[in-house]
Amino acid sequence: MNDFSTSASSVIPFDFRGHSVRVVTINGEPWFVASDVCRVLEVVNTTQAMQALDDDERSMFNIGRQGEANIVNESGLYTLILRSRDAVKKGSKPHAFRKWVTAEVLPSIRKNGRYEDAEGKMNTLIGQTIGTDGFHMLGAVVKGKVSNLPAQVQRRATAKIWSQIHAAFGVRSAADIPAEQLDAARNFVAAYVVLEGEFLPKAQPLSSSTALSDQELYDVFFLMHHLLQLKRIYENYQVGAALRMLRSGAGVEMIDHFRDSMIAISALQKRLPDMEAAAVRMGYQPGTVMGSAA
Repeated sequence: MNDFSTSASSVIPFDFRGHSVRVVTINGEPWFVASDVCRVLEVVNTTQAMQALDDDERSMFNIGRQGEANIVNESGLYTLILRSRDAVKKGSKPHAFRKWVTAEVLPSIRKNGRYEDAEGKMNTLIGQTIGTDGFHMLGAVVKGKVSNLPAQVQRRATAKIWSQIHAAFGVRSAADIPAEQLDAARNFVAAYVVLEGEFLPKAQPLSSSTALSDQELYDVFFLMHHLLQLKRIYENYQVGAALRMLRSGAGVEMIDHFRDSMIAISALQKRLPDMEAAAVRMGYQPGTVMGSAA
């Protein structure tokens, strides 16, 4: 745990629904007084909450006449918030507190300068986003989060986590997350609790209505084939690079859709023999499906 008792800094008081939330700026980085945060989140035992944080997320600071106080950095703040059950539930107090911090407190602190993370990798002006690089970085964290789940539920778990990221940070695409919140986004994913049973389908009796007709099976193959061709064109012609030069976010959104599509296509590969048989029954030449998939 760091000790900033003698660090040059300033204490900035903010008001959240009548609660004072004090923020200490140390070397340009905001640290929040833990007791204030816990009071807002209705966490009874501040000491216990602090012990659950990583060493680099908490510290001690002398705030004046009140003496030494526990403080948490931005990463620790999000960890405390996300451990509340209603952290991503719109209208809840933890959700409102998180939105208030990101919309009012942090911009107010940083409005006169730049913000650097501990490694100096986030030397970006306010308003910039994590972009493609940050998006891929988050994607790797999400992938690692679901890697221990059964293959049949990984796709649904991945989609759920991305959906929660979009909701938590108020963006349509993860690439639009402000650059200064990249660490917070990574911590959001790291703190997310994935329950295997949440993504397992409920057992239901099969009925004739669930079976696909030959035409429907062929249509699924048709969609798979053309999605793969679109992805090939996107990559071969470097469409993403061209869009980035135009400062367009469309490329990142396309990557998002390609990624989810490839997960679905991978899961459907086992049905290719059925699609091939359906194509033959419809009068297509043998190899129409399997040849295209090779």
